[in-house]
Amino acid sequence: MELQIRIAYETAEMLEQLKAIYQKQNNINFTKGEVLSKAIMATYDQWGETEWDKVLSLPVKVDQSDAVSAGALRPKFQIANDIEAKITELKENIRVGVGANFVKNGAAVKFVLRLALYTLQNGRVVSVESVISDTLDHFVAVEESAETKTTLQKFAAEVVNQLELNDLL
Repeated sequence: MELQIRIAYETAEMLEQLKAIYQKQNNINFTKGEVLSKAIMATYDQWGETEWDKVLSLPVKVDQSDAVSAGALRPKFQIANDIEAKITELKENIRVGVGANFVKNGAAVKFVLRLALYTLQNGRVVSVESVISDTLDHFVAVEESAETKTTLQKFAAEVVNQLELNDLL
């Protein structure tokens, strides 16, 4: 199946960055459709616990050494039917996660590319547990009182425990 969409300049940069990473990792050339498919499959298991309203603020490093051509803003992806179904599922997850009425293909591609790039660059999965852990680390680093640090750590551990007990993680 062929999918042609409009994407933002930043999304085109992320697509090119992921293409370079995947090609380096696998030592083969990737088409844009293969890059998109690989990004979807690499992040698919995270979708259920991803906080979609926070994905666009994830810090990613994009190599801006090469200018993106105007044609790159309207890419054509050759994708398999199972990937098309996953894109539909992705759009629904994002729509619910951000509280939108509708999510276009270009927006879904932007979300999944940013999530894939963030995961590759940080070597970790974005989850509720990782967000709690990162937030705890931040507060523990700035807090000076050992008693307060201990209390924060106990609180975070209890939150994660309750989320697990209620099958929310």
